[in-house]
Amino acid sequence: MKFNIDGASKGNPGVAGYGGAIIDDKGNIIVIFHSHLGNATKNMVEVMAIEQCLENMRNLNMLNTIVEVDSRLTINSIKMLQPSGVSGLSGAERRE
Repeated sequence: MKFNIDGASKGNPGVAGYGGAIIDDKGNIIVIFHSHLGNATKNMVEVMAIEQCLENMRNLNMLNTIVEVDSRLTINSIKMLQPSGVSGLSGAERRE
């Protein structure tokens, strides 16, 4: 499974929201999600999108997934919050 997520804000901070999709290995869309967040920064929105993504993973009992994000700052923020001993984000990389 793969999660594609993105967040945006009109201004930084500004009116913000995020959206995402869960896609299976055949390219079928399993779930689409989105949220309007009011006033937030782009990084806050990206992190909230990842939180929603992880909640969807738990709800769907998905253990082996790929999460694609287009923000290096977001990846670094999530890595800092990662509990010690958890290596799930150790392979995070940016692809152009």
